[in-house]
Amino acid sequence: MSLKNHFDVASKSEGVGLILFYVVTVASATLVLYPKPEIESWLHPLLVVAAFLAVGCTIVTNIYQTQGNHLLRAAQLSDALGATVGERIRVGYYNNPLSPSLQRLAVTTLENTFFSSKIVSIMLYKKRLKIVIYSCILLLLLTCRQSSTGWLLLLAQTLFSADLILSWLRMERFRYRINRVHDSLKQFFLQEGNIEKSNGMAIVLVAFTDYECAKDEAAFPFNSDLFDKMNPILSKQWEDIKVQLNIK
Repeated sequence: MSLKNHFDVASKSEGVGLILFYVVTVASATLVLYPKPEIESWLHPLLVVAAFLAVGCTIVTNIYQTQGNHLLRAAQLSDALGATVGERIRVGYYNNPLSPSLQRLAVTTLENTFFSSKIVSIMLYKKRLKIVIYSCILLLLLTCRQSSTGWLLLLAQTLFSADLILSWLRMERFRYRINRVHDSLKQFFLQEGNIEKSNGMAIVLVAFTDYECAKDEAAFPFNSDLFDKMNPILSKQWEDIKVQLNIK
């Protein structure tokens, strides 16, 4: 499978997981509002199946996203160093004017962290809202004595809640880690670090590996529609950053 195919599978799996989230949320809210045996009899199995399928979607997303990250890492190194160890990156994918070198790798990583940080910050608003809404519904469901939640339903709800919270925490940690990498590289360029010296080389390689490790730890696909919408704005801001850091 190609790089694009891996990311496509991860995005589709993430999309199915989002649908299942809404199914579980609506079904849970229905149980709170209408705690009747005849409704519970068909909503309980639906909730159990949907909750376990959502966890399965997370596993599939993580596997294919991580493998896609691996392929993209090879492609990025090939692009930065002028090698041929990965798939070719389409022309114009990176807004990077430098010729193949470690310096180009540093600029590409800086660009990646900038775009990633901005996109994930917007994605986190929706993720936090989902956590709050579902947590409130789950709390009401578990404290509502009229609703007779069985052990399997309780297990499914617990697994689903844990999966939802962990995905949020991974996203929060990803933003923190890539911001730290971005700040490190930005400081390197502000101080006109020398990539030819061992210290400069180490800073760039550590930044690159930290960013890639953060992506593998988070293992979630970016919202492509949001990226396309924000790309013109962020590209303009990135051009300003290049001028500020004298990258040319």
